[in-house]
Order: sequence, then C-alpha cells, then structure tokens
Amino acid sequence: MDLTALGLQPGELIALVGAGEKSRAAWHLLRQLVASGERAVFTTTMWISAPRKAPLFLDPRPNPAEVARALTESPALVLAAGREAESNPAHPPVKLVGLAPDVLGELARRLPGATWLVMADEMTTRLLKAPSEHEPVVPPTAHRVIITAGLEALGRPLDGRTVHRPEAAAHLLRVSPGTVLTPDLFAGLIGHASGGLKGVPTRATTIALLTQQGGPPHPEAATIARQLLLGGRIRRVVLSDLHLPDPVLEVWG
Repeated sequence: MDLTALGLQPGELIALVGAGEKSRAAWHLLRQLVASGERAVFTTTMWISAPRKAPLFLDPRPNPAEVARALTESPALVLAAGREAESNPAHPPVKLVGLAPDVLGELARRLPGATWLVMADEMTTRLLKAPSEHEPVVPPTAHRVIITAGLEALGRPLDGRTVHRPEAAAHLLRVSPGTVLTPDLFAGLIGHASGGLKGVPTRATTIALLTQQGGPPHPEAATIARQLLLGGRIRRVVLSDLHLPDPVLEVWG
C-alpha cells in the first residue's frame, strides 16, 4: 500500500472499517510505516486476531511511558486490552480484546510520535458489510477513517455469501435481499450515513479503499469513485490490488 495515495501523515490516528480485505490493508500499512522509518501501533476498539509474529503489548489501560519504551525496542507494536476469555483450555484464545476509545485517544495524544492503525469494527471475510448496532467504535479523535470494500461483490446477489449482515444492508439500500449488486448500490452502501459512514467523526478525513484481486483496474471503479466523491463526506477513493507488489491501481480525489 502506498501511503502517499491514502494521504496518510506520520503521527495520525487512523481507523479502518468495512470489509473486503480490511485486515490485509492494515498490515500493508503497518509494514510500509516501519519500512519508511516510522513508529506504528496496530490496535483495535473491537477485537482482532492475535498476530503470529509481532511484539504484543496487553493492558486495558496502558501506561504511555511503557508503550513508548516498547516502541524504542521495536518500531511496530500490536496493542490490545487482553485476550478473550478462554472457552477451551486445550485451545488458547486467538482473539485480542480492544481498548476503550477514550483510552486509545489519550494514548495517541500522549504519544504523538507514533502512527496508530485502529481496527474499529468487527472482522469479516465478506466483500461488503452493513455495521451492527454496536459498531463501529471509531475514536472521536481519529484523524482519518479508511472504509474498505471488495469490488468482486459487483454483479453478485446481496446475500450472506457476499455481504456481512445482508438483511441490514438490504434495508439501508431499500432493496430486497438477493438483489444483484450494481455500482449504484455498492456506492450507496459505502456512502450511507448508517452504512460505511456510520460513526465516522465529522472532522475526520474519510477515504474509500476499493479492493480487487487480479486483472486490470475494475471497469466500474471510476463510476463508483465519482459517486462516492459527489456525496462530499468521502474525500478520496483509492483502487488497490493488495496482492501486488505495487498495490495502488488508481486514485480519485
């Protein structure tokens, strides 16, 4: 992921929401921040999968001095409140529980030299999603919010194989479940105040990250980008194939 394409600045608190390879996008950004010499913290206000290879700092109310010290030992840090409660002692928990947004916001304020990547809603393997009642949990002090969505949803029915919480998405779009997803419906869900834009702070710069896998730039990407930019809340749209060495394909806005 090219940080310049997303307009990210060192020291920002960046929240990621949505579907369509959101986690992959976050890890791309973390690696590029480290490669560019920045200190970065990967964290969540919801939950994330425990990383296999990354320094891990677990504390529901982290001491800023201790976090700063950990960042001197490693340029990247995974931060969470703790592990989920063990339901089966034979299988250690794989999920990390998130920090309260006020705790996270205060940490970011006290440690302005680090860039913060915050997974701010539930993880999903679907291409699109409608948020649940309790998500997203975007820190009010977030500088930037990235909404991810997978373009392979286009032309597919609005159902549970393609969209997380399809009934809620159909309700927001005022269509029947199973309706074929067009560019207008795709953009409508991302740009909906109760869809992709739910919980986004008014002052945050909002970016839509459209993802695809393989082939030339998706022929409907530009149409979707124009519609999203016309809404006014989304300032930039980036088309990306996160499986390529140079993942950014197009940028609008």
